[in-house]
Amino acid sequence: MKKENRLHTLAMKLGNNPKQALARIIQGALLFVFGSLILIMSDRVITPSHQQEVLALFGVVIASIGAVWTLIGYLSMSVLRIYTMINSKSKK
Repeated sequence: MKKENRLHTLAMKLGNNPKQALARIIQGALLFVFGSLILIMSDRVITPSHQQEVLALFGVVIASIGAVWTLIGYLSMSVLRIYTMINSKSKK
């Protein structure tokens, strides 16, 4: 299967479900907040050490995953939804 076909199929799949996109936005935001809280707690509670740095890195990774998940949900809700509408009208 061509790369363009796979991207088109993925875009149509993600753009057709706004409830799932909203759920992704909320899940990503919660993950981001959780990662940020880990980062803040590692700075405020744990004394400077390697353990603090590892915990801070873990917080940054969790917050980054949350930000990417939120971005996927936002794009699914807006840009890919518009793409889906345009393609469904052109096929009729």
